[in-house]
Amino acid sequence: MFPRIPQHSFVLVAHWLTFKKLKPSETVLINHPEHGLLIKTIAFIDKNHLIWCKGENSSSISIEKLGPVSKKQILGRVIKVFLKPSAILAP
Repeated sequence: MFPRIPQHSFVLVAHWLTFKKLKPSETVLINHPEHGLLIKTIAFIDKNHLIWCKGENSSSISIEKLGPVSKKQILGRVIKVFLKPSAILAP
């Protein structure tokens, strides 16, 4: 999800927010059967209520390769990104 979520960052995911209606442009944590845990942005929701997601990085898995996921595979919504603290420099 770089550049939106920089490498080595921590994310806070709210599981209870999946009970509300999901919308395009929201960032979610997915349990994908082939690729494992992924953080992606919802691109669109089709007429069968399947959720199509995209990455923010040019080297991300394509929407077509990732395929649709069901709402059951959405583990939660990303509500906060915590950047890794910079290394403390010695004086």
